[in-house]
Formats: sequence, structure tokens, C-alpha cells
Amino acid sequence: MNEKVNLWKPEYMLDIDIIDEQHKGFFDLCLKSAMLCESARNKPVQLSDVIHLIYDMRGYAFRHFFTEEALLLKYAYPKIYGHMSQHDIFLRTLQEFTAELHVEMAKAEKVGPEGFLASANHINGYLTNWWGEHILNTDQDYARFMREQKGKAAKT
Repeated sequence: MNEKVNLWKPEYMLDIDIIDEQHKGFFDLCLKSAMLCESARNKPVQLSDVIHLIYDMRGYAFRHFFTEEALLLKYAYPKIYGHMSQHDIFLRTLQEFTAELHVEMAKAEKVGPEGFLASANHINGYLTNWWGEHILNTDQDYARFMREQKGKAAKT
């Protein structure tokens, strides 16, 4: 992973500047996660590295979800509760990862840092897949709705 890698894809664009920028930030965090797993070839993954990854993703998610949900409220998006529920599930999953780390910590003296690498790989896969799917499906749906609302407002 020496060359500059970008996990962001043009099809993730919603044409909502603040949301697109925040989404790009998530993929930067996903890249950081992938690089952590890749670096495990040369040095063991430390618990603190995985905790920082979850901490960064959780903090960023709180800020992003607040921004996004405020937009959904502003435009009276009819599927807002389902959308918010998906955000809640994502945050709960991060809590579950933290709980898994506690289990790995208890075993760390016996199994070594391999357990932290397994956790990092598991978290990395979840993050990258969740964000890609969420943006391509759920977020694209509200973006279409918002464009339609703006179109109707422009005609009146």
C-alpha cells in the first residue's frame, strides 16, 4: 500500500457538498483502518491502535449523523426514522466492537497481538462495506428526494 490509495468512488457523490465531504472523510478513516491491518505484516497491531480507530470513527459518525439528520428533518424526508435507525445500528455495532476488544484484552497475555489484528480486520471490513452500501443505497435515496423537493420549489 505504498501508492496513494483512495477508497472514495464517484458513484458515492450525492451532490450535497457538506455530506459528500464528510463521506470522503469516512473513507479516509477506512483507509487508515486498512493501513493498520496492512502494517501488521511488519509490526504487531496494538490495542491502542484499534481503540483509536473506533474512537475516530465513532466521533466522526456522531458529527456526520447529526449533520445528515438535520438535513433530513429540514426537507421532511418521509423515511427519516428508518434512516436514523440505520445510523443507530452502526453506532451500536461500534459498541459491540469495543466489547470484543475487552475480550481480546483479557486474552492478550495468552494469545498475543494476533487477536487485535483479527479485531482490526473485522472492524475494517465492516466499516468499508457499511459505508459503501449505506451511501449507495440509503443516502442516494434521500439525495433523490431532496433534488425532487428542490425541483418542485423551483417550479413554484
